[in-house]
Amino acid sequence: MSVTKNSAEIEDLPDEVLEYILSLIPPYKDLHDCMQVSKRWRRCVLNVAKTKLRNLHKAIVDFDIRWDTLTPVEMAPTISKRYSHTAAIHENSMYVFGGCTCSMTTFNDLWRLDLSKRQWVRPQAMGTYPSPKACSSLVCYKDLLVLFGGWAYPPSYPLYQSWHLFNELHVYDITANRWNCVNTTNAPPPTAGHSVSVVSEWMIMFGGIHKPSTAVHCEKSNDIWKLNLETWTWYRQEVEGDLRPQGRLGQTQVVLDNKNLLIIGGSGGPTLNYCDAWILNMEGDTWRWRQVDIEGKSNKPTNIWTNPGCKIGDKIVVLNRIREDQPCPIVYYPKNSWVNRRNPQEDSKLARIDLASREPDRDENVNGRRGVLRNHKREAEDEDLYQPSCSYNQRGGLLINNWSPPINNLAAFSVPNNKVSKSEKIREQRLARLAEIKESMKKKKEDKSKNHYLGIYVLDLSRALIGKPLVTWLPPKNLGNGPEETILYTLLAGKSELVMFGGIRKDPTSLGFSVNINNQISNSLHFITAPNYVI
Repeated sequence: MSVTKNSAEIEDLPDEVLEYILSLIPPYKDLHDCMQVSKRWRRCVLNVAKTKLRNLHKAIVDFDIRWDTLTPVEMAPTISKRYSHTAAIHENSMYVFGGCTCSMTTFNDLWRLDLSKRQWVRPQAMGTYPSPKACSSLVCYKDLLVLFGGWAYPPSYPLYQSWHLFNELHVYDITANRWNCVNTTNAPPPTAGHSVSVVSEWMIMFGGIHKPSTAVHCEKSNDIWKLNLETWTWYRQEVEGDLRPQGRLGQTQVVLDNKNLLIIGGSGGPTLNYCDAWILNMEGDTWRWRQVDIEGKSNKPTNIWTNPGCKIGDKIVVLNRIREDQPCPIVYYPKNSWVNRRNPQEDSKLARIDLASREPDRDENVNGRRGVLRNHKREAEDEDLYQPSCSYNQRGGLLINNWSPPINNLAAFSVPNNKVSKSEKIREQRLARLAEIKESMKKKKEDKSKNHYLGIYVLDLSRALIGKPLVTWLPPKNLGNGPEETILYTLLAGKSELVMFGGIRKDPTSLGFSVNINNQISNSLHFITAPNYVI
């Protein structure tokens, strides 16, 4: 006798459960292939794509994101460590070109990351390869990757050579797997650190550091160039009036619509970092700049130009060091533990009291009174015995090395007891204050040596094109679950996720060239997504 068992299939599941299962698949080729199963699966896949994108937008606004890290140990083959590279996303892949290495040289290799499988592949491309360089630009147009500009270290010989800038234009054909060098007329001067965007069939380029043919040294640029991606012809764009942003490099450039671009941040030099915002209106033959008002400036990241921004919907996401909590200006002290806090005015008042409380010198035979010159060297040595040994660190902080109290061996130089006690009391107060300074400097040094981590900062663009241009930095709510602080990486928008790659783990204020930085350069991948939901 045969027994019939009840069986269940995946088609028996309700739509909610099926969509949840599909949401666990990476939102690239594999999820797209699920649409071919049936009309029902197609409908569920489209709902999953919309839900994941909506959840990402909400997670960014709520600062409730999830970090997923993929280290090189988990992948083979893998891309080399690098920073100041360039990257672009085309369909299910992210392409990375060039960048700097730990040996102070540059790459000219091209790598492809399969975003569905999370695996690196190096295309064995044919054709004319670009020069090794960093700080170039790479954008996607149809099935082409357009690479322009860049910068390379000077050759080791002859000595004292300047950096080399490029104005080469290369196109990588993804379908044919081939590099092509495009020779153009009226090309921009050699440029690096610029920003580009694709609007219709045009590539719009702004700023960077360039070297005109008539210049001896490199200059910061605020010029606008546009490249026709069909005819491969360059044009220098004219701008109306004198209102325009100052020359800069490393800025973030995003497309608001087909007629407007937004520029934020950038660097004008080693100690000049911009945090302003500008809108470029591209209507007509002559374009116009408009400066944008910024609200919530206290919520902005401390450094923008080494941290690229990425547009998601009507928001720009910038990664930066998590802001430490500021101490409250109002402090409550219990009655049984009062702490004396003094300011510089009180210190100067104490100094005047100290001078006024000194006993006049009545000894007429002290050196310097009757025809005997002072021995300045001996006097300086004697004064060192009466003062704490202090030094200043590189940031101007006071460091106390040692201190020995004054010892008067001669009773003739002593003062009455009532005067000594008052002077010693003032001196003890000063020493207590110096001890507080020393402890504070020690704490700052420890804070500087500890690791810092990245968090997200969000710029709201919803009112950028309504009336008077206005953007707003939202109050950050970083939870401290990001990767270690990194600069000069790439951050791109994938499908329902942000992809961060590479960079160098270094403080932006201490940028400089060093040979032993291999352990600071990264080739890790970090993915920013919305938290998984549970049904």
